[in-house]
Amino acid sequence: MKRVIGFLSILFLVLIGYYLQPVLFPPTQGKSPVTPTNQVVRHKALKHQTIKAEGYANYISQPIETFEQEFGRPTKIEDSGFFFQTRDYALDKGILEVNVEAGKVSTIKVMAKKAEVKPFKFGMTSSQLSDQINLSAAFALSYDEEPVDIELSENDMRFRPLVAFDNDTFAMLFFNGDNEKMIGAVYLDMENLLRLMPYQINSGNPLANRVQESNLDWNVLNQQKQERTIGAINFYRTLRKLDELPTADNAISDSKKLLKGFLTAPKKVLNNDRLEEWQTDQGAHLSNLSFELSSTEFKDLAKNAKINYKDGFFYSPMIDPLFNLFDWISHEHLNEIITASESELGVAIDQESVLVLLQEPEKTKDSD
Repeated sequence: MKRVIGFLSILFLVLIGYYLQPVLFPPTQGKSPVTPTNQVVRHKALKHQTIKAEGYANYISQPIETFEQEFGRPTKIEDSGFFFQTRDYALDKGILEVNVEAGKVSTIKVMAKKAEVKPFKFGMTSSQLSDQINLSAAFALSYDEEPVDIELSENDMRFRPLVAFDNDTFAMLFFNGDNEKMIGAVYLDMENLLRLMPYQINSGNPLANRVQESNLDWNVLNQQKQERTIGAINFYRTLRKLDELPTADNAISDSKKLLKGFLTAPKKVLNNDRLEEWQTDQGAHLSNLSFELSSTEFKDLAKNAKINYKDGFFYSPMIDPLFNLFDWISHEHLNEIITASESELGVAIDQESVLVLLQEPEKTKDSD
């Protein structure tokens, strides 16, 4: 019995020593070098869905003569200052604009209450569109043998979805920022998609807007675009069953004064970070680097110029008035300005920059 007890005692001491050894005498750990890595995790865009080309999609990249055989001669032709020409065509209760580059159709823009825009339909909701078409949020493209990955945000999918056709053309569809009903359709080629680009690019590069420097009178072009913008805004308002906004000399004059004031001395209303952002955007000429003044900055701009206003916004770049309008009204805060009531409208444009101003009507001012 004594031997058994002695054996168990020794075994117990051995076990205690075995398990306590790492605690009492921890092993020395060698330091293994940590090699820093700059590995970037990239998410490869899935192959986007394509649908059969219909309607206007069949005219993209075709000679303008082919389009005019079907839709007749243009009612108006204007230069843009950005190496394309804008042509207007008759459309019952609607706007039909075509951008022409080197004699070929590059972009077709349509705004109407009812019009053939196969396979889409004006007035349809974004949810109705997604039920009809399997929309893609990621697009893996190749332009000039370079891969380009585009990603649409949740808001893009709701208000600015992108549809690809099987003939290498695209359609951007624009929905109201408030009731999410389709109000505009833009058919375009890949080059103009990368140039207008309201979406995020994960890899690859967007294309810069090309400004023509010679043989153009920008005063004339700015005036033409001002009239085109005002006309498009008021036509959109009629589609929404809203009264057209009247323009007055004071509103136009004040909008021009504000625009000139900002472009001449942006540092008066921008802090250092925002000024750097503005200067970077101006140098890049990229539409996906759009720049807006905040409400506080706009207020400071008007205060410096001693101009009273009801609402308004500054935006850059302004390349194509109707396309820009589509983009604005797909954002709720800008749509609210454009659909405001009982205001006088002033629009000022200087090449790539635009300022939209709303003021109290003259009668209201006089009565005060």
